[in-house]
Amino acid sequence: MFLFDSMSSEDSQQRLWKTALDKVVSCTVVLKVTLTRAVDTEPASSSYATGFIVDRRRGIILTNRHVVTPGPIVAEAIFLNREELPVYPLYYDPVHDFGLLRYDPSKLQFMETQEVPLAPWGASVGLDIRVVGNDSGEKVSILAGVLARLDRDAPSYGRKSYNDFNTFYLQAASGTKGGSSGSPVINIHGQAIGLNAGGKNKAASAYYLPLERVVRALQIIQASKEIGTPADQWPAPVVPRGDLQTTFVFKGFDEARRLGLTKETEGAVRSSPARTHGSAGDIELTTTGMLVVDTVVPGSVTDGKLEPGDVLVKVQGQVVTHFLHLEELLDDAVGQEVELQLERGGQTLTVRIPVTDLHSVTPSSFLEVSGGTVHALSYQQARNNRAAVGQVYVAEPGYMLGRAGLPKCAIITALDGKPTPDLATFAALLRLQPHGARTPLEYYTFGERHRRKNAILHIDRQWYGPPLYWQRDNATGTWRSSTDYPPGAPDVTLKKGITEAKAQGKDGSSEAKASAPAAVESQAQDHAGNGATANGVCKQNDGAELEDQLRNSLALVDVDIPLVALSDGVHARSFAGNGVVVFHGERVGLLLVDRNTVVVGPCDVNISFGAHPCEVTGTVRFLHPLHNFSLVSYNPADLPPVARSKVRAAKLLSDPPIRRGDSLHLAGLTKFLRIMQRKSAVTTATSALTIPTCEVPRFRAVHEEVCKLDQDFGATFSGVLTDDAGHVRALWGSYAEQVDKEEREWCAGLPADAFEPWVRRLMALEDEPHTPPPSVRTLDAELEPVLLSKAAQFNLPTEWVSRLDQQDPERRQVLRVRSTVAASHASKVLRSGDMLLAIAGKPVTCFRDVESLISAFNSCAPVHAHRDAHSNGGATKQQHHQQSGQRRARGVGGSDGEGQPPRKKGPGAQTSGEPQHQQHQQ
Repeated sequence: MFLFDSMSSEDSQQRLWKTALDKVVSCTVVLKVTLTRAVDTEPASSSYATGFIVDRRRGIILTNRHVVTPGPIVAEAIFLNREELPVYPLYYDPVHDFGLLRYDPSKLQFMETQEVPLAPWGASVGLDIRVVGNDSGEKVSILAGVLARLDRDAPSYGRKSYNDFNTFYLQAASGTKGGSSGSPVINIHGQAIGLNAGGKNKAASAYYLPLERVVRALQIIQASKEIGTPADQWPAPVVPRGDLQTTFVFKGFDEARRLGLTKETEGAVRSSPARTHGSAGDIELTTTGMLVVDTVVPGSVTDGKLEPGDVLVKVQGQVVTHFLHLEELLDDAVGQEVELQLERGGQTLTVRIPVTDLHSVTPSSFLEVSGGTVHALSYQQARNNRAAVGQVYVAEPGYMLGRAGLPKCAIITALDGKPTPDLATFAALLRLQPHGARTPLEYYTFGERHRRKNAILHIDRQWYGPPLYWQRDNATGTWRSSTDYPPGAPDVTLKKGITEAKAQGKDGSSEAKASAPAAVESQAQDHAGNGATANGVCKQNDGAELEDQLRNSLALVDVDIPLVALSDGVHARSFAGNGVVVFHGERVGLLLVDRNTVVVGPCDVNISFGAHPCEVTGTVRFLHPLHNFSLVSYNPADLPPVARSKVRAAKLLSDPPIRRGDSLHLAGLTKFLRIMQRKSAVTTATSALTIPTCEVPRFRAVHEEVCKLDQDFGATFSGVLTDDAGHVRALWGSYAEQVDKEEREWCAGLPADAFEPWVRRLMALEDEPHTPPPSVRTLDAELEPVLLSKAAQFNLPTEWVSRLDQQDPERRQVLRVRSTVAASHASKVLRSGDMLLAIAGKPVTCFRDVESLISAFNSCAPVHAHRDAHSNGGATKQQHHQQSGQRRARGVGGSDGEGQPPRKKGPGAQTSGEPQHQQHQQ
């Protein structure tokens, strides 16, 4: 009989659980949430979570606060039948981990929904529960557990994360994982007794938020929205929430005595009625401890009145030993004063403290600065880091602040030498800074709060526009932006004001005016005499003179690429390297830099000169599509007069060519702008590069022969190679390649004959700022060298082997087609493996031969190639191709008077604007 009753009871429980789960599963939704901006403790991210319907007629879904977040979100709810509807934030609690989303019930077409009733009184120790939700990414997961505690401390997720406090949590060993945030914790009757919020990574413990304060907030919101009113018309929810900006913890009487609790007070508290989460049944509740002050937010209403270790006895004359009771009293007294009775070290004291509105210390607005987020420091982060509420807090540095070196969670204390105590002051000062200005900024981090750090803020209005002030509309759950913040504050619309150097140039000294033209004239003569210098006898400098000469021509180049301009497989956002001044005129200066430093045209370039301690902004003028060099221009007028007179353009020497065994000087600047130079011997002067393609396609140098040295300064130190007279023989440039999916950098020398013609062309910018960028003629085929001994095995005729050997006894190679540009004419007449023998009847043995010969043709070039008959099914061994459809690969360049490089408008069309380049390899 007993066995039958037991089985009958189990069957009855299973039926009850099945009925409850069928109902709750249909009310549970999967939430896809994208936080579009970093705000407060939450970074911009996308995630999955869980929610459940608590009001089907109004369309209200309950989930966690860390899902709704204080920031702008885009969210969708996926129902059990796979219908998807947009959901909008309705309310999130400033402290506790719950939030409400709303949807339009009328748009749910193929499913009848129900709602899960909230029953916070149903929680009790030993209660069987089920957690229904999107656990570990599964659409529906049901986990079982037993409530073990109703008074667990709120979990801590770290100092930089959201943390709940001033509440107890429920605990069970249900083992919930990621994706189950916001899941209902139900009893056998299908009632929610808790809200799943977190758990331990290395244990099965899970933590649930009690629902008493959730029920209060839901009832207030339901009362403000009548059933039958339009679903998209919601009043802004007004849920009073009060706080003392103080964190309390529950301590047992044994610990409270150590803090000075008197026996009389303990006896009075023990005899007072106690509170608990859930239901205690018929048992008379007695408390086992009291609330003790744990932390006080600096600068708050309780700072200087409460201290850690104070034992809370009464609030408004009522004995308070539970968080629920404390919150009820504070929520009813927002904007008023409450009287607190405490014991401190055995002494009784009474204080009156105004109650803070929690919504006023929770972010509802932020300033978007060049892709970054700045807002007032929230109560949440102020409590985490023991800081005053309302300071200027960097939630995400973005481009402009990140370029200045500010990390996440920094506090900005001053801008342009003026204090910034709040967001409005910071925004007003920022509006006064023109585009291109370099403004000092002061900040500190919580890890080093007693040390103020300084940075230079490069004001940017080009990539992201002016700062945007975003404010949340609580009625719609959306955010509205404005550039007028603070309203009516003075603004600066000019891109850049007149600099002090320019002002001095107008009124300045005659010495500065006289020295600049003289320097320009001298440099123009140097450039004009490059060819004569190559064949003449040059005066040799001693070591000190050579270093001074090179220092005046070298510069450090820092390149920063905004996120909106990342393109062409760029593998980083910041680059640095050496550059050399190759032209220094009155209106324009040119700097030669490798393409592993200036990787793309859309970027910000900062130039620090070795000749004089000064910095200017550069503009990318030309990116060679095949070779590892670029040309950056700067405005000499931006330099101080002393710097203009010191900076010298280096002389380029391309003839005679560099040979193996030549002794050259390797020189460059360190990050401290100190010159390093040494004499090294050339070990190889014609080493052909073969850089493999990357996993993500990007620029790589092709058709390039470089020289290598026996000794250098390491794999990442770039610079120039010069002779004893200081003439630049090669650019010691940085190269990058992927090896096993990891970046590897190294340096090699690019001879001057590769870039000298392009420098001469770009010098025309001195007379005509709108000079179009020079075009680059290419063969639309990537070539690679093959030893003649190997080529003979591929059936290269003996007469060609002998002819090419006599033509170039140093290299003893033939060029072979490695690949062709897709859909080009070269892809139709050339194939991989073809050997390029001659162009226009002239034999070719190296890349320079090819480039110099095809540059003489406008649209087509006669190419003589050999194709192995065995690899072409019996084709002739020698073929004569008319290579038409040559691609004119334009570099970047051109200026529109505002210093902006050309912008590509569409396929094949280029004009002034954003810099572009074309890349010619497969």
